[in-house]
Amino acid sequence: MAQPRVARLIKAERLGPEARLLTFTLAEGEIGFAGGQYIIVNTGIELAGGKLAKRAYSILSSDGDQREFQIAVRRVGEGPGSNFMHRIEVGAELTFSGPWGKFVSNGESAGPRLVFATDTGITAALGLLQGLGSRPLADATNAVWCVESDDYFLPPSFVRSVLSGRYQNIGVAAAREVGDATRVGSALAMLERSLESILPSTAFLAGDGAVIYPLRDRLVSAGMQKENIHLEAFFNNPERKVQP
Repeated sequence: MAQPRVARLIKAERLGPEARLLTFTLAEGEIGFAGGQYIIVNTGIELAGGKLAKRAYSILSSDGDQREFQIAVRRVGEGPGSNFMHRIEVGAELTFSGPWGKFVSNGESAGPRLVFATDTGITAALGLLQGLGSRPLADATNAVWCVESDDYFLPPSFVRSVLSGRYQNIGVAAAREVGDATRVGSALAMLERSLESILPSTAFLAGDGAVIYPLRDRLVSAGMQKENIHLEAFFNNPERKVQP
């Protein structure tokens, strides 16, 4: 069982109609995360059936600082977890576990790298790209974020400002709504245009599982090694085990 840890909220910023950027500091020690990993927050809210609302959030700040870290939260309707995270005030303490996940880079590849995110998956991509292990690959990285609109989550201007000065190839593309019958085809068409010029050596795909898994399969059919393609499905994960 994961050991619970405590962090205190020291800054909160509203970045859009549904986005809140939260900066935490650890009560003690260092978090020990690598860029691209996530934590699981225990909101303390009891759900139907007695379970507590626990939510995963990717750390989007650089792993160069292990005492403070940032997460971004999108408000999702009446969701208890996201609304709780939009209400907490500076000074509040939060219990979490982690870091978790294998969506990380150690800079081992010398070839071109693709980082492709949809929707809220941009937080994992930002954490990955800001990580110390990604810095040697900055010039070889092509990053793309597919998002429904500028107001969906983080403003594109914020994403570009975070990565500016280190990454030159950053694209923000319009995406169809989640569940749209043409959503996957649109993303695949975008990938095809990229493959006309270069085949990545490594790829990191985050966000909608209904999109990133077909992208993974296309990259494999194009000649990439499956083990060089890393995925982080935020929702619609086809590999998640069905609970009995």
